[in-house]
Amino acid sequence: MIRYRTIRSKRKTLALHITARGLEVRAPVSVSAKYIEQFVMSKKNWIDKHLGEMSAGQDAVREGGGFALGYGDKVLFRGVERPIVGSREMAAPKQGMAKGLYRGGEFLITENLQPDSVRFILSRVLRREAEMHMPRRVSHYAALMGLAPESVSITTAFGRWGSCSAKKRIHFAWMLMMADDEAIDYVAIHELAHMIHADHSENFYNIVKKFCPDYKVQRDKLKELGRRVDMEGWKPAW
Repeated sequence: MIRYRTIRSKRKTLALHITARGLEVRAPVSVSAKYIEQFVMSKKNWIDKHLGEMSAGQDAVREGGGFALGYGDKVLFRGVERPIVGSREMAAPKQGMAKGLYRGGEFLITENLQPDSVRFILSRVLRREAEMHMPRRVSHYAALMGLAPESVSITTAFGRWGSCSAKKRIHFAWMLMMADDEAIDYVAIHELAHMIHADHSENFYNIVKKFCPDYKVQRDKLKELGRRVDMEGWKPAW
């Protein structure tokens, strides 16, 4: 059990502050107590470390930007919380360089990095995973739908999980890899359907429904994930 005090305001992100009085969680008014508790527990390593520093007489600290990642923390990957592990195998070839990969249910990254660097390397790993996974899913559904997109690419775009241009070029945000497989497939189907109907008409959703009957469920999951990504402050960092 981690003791903390919740301070709610009109802010948009979650943040942790450790002061002489203990742990404070700064949270948006709308976020649930359950989500705050989950967020706090996911940052247990960071909290334990800095509570120890406070006991040793150091100054008050806070998580920079409201969201940091460290070794032992967990990040969503295809719908499952996966741990970040410092690995000697990922030793940097030169000073100032760092590496990372996803393998065996873990994010393996260079040891002894600062939180901002951990987060940056993690974003690169997720993007690389998206570059491998999304073309396969698009190819699978394109064959079923009788379509042939011009290209599939991964972007750092925010505000949308995917897009399809008039030139039949499909783009996906790398953060889509945080969603579960069913939601990821829904986005692939959604963007392919835009090759037939550029709007969001009834005819468009009839196509989506044919290949993803529970698309409304998947859409709701993505909305919730979007709120989480926003509250955890991913967007300002990239």
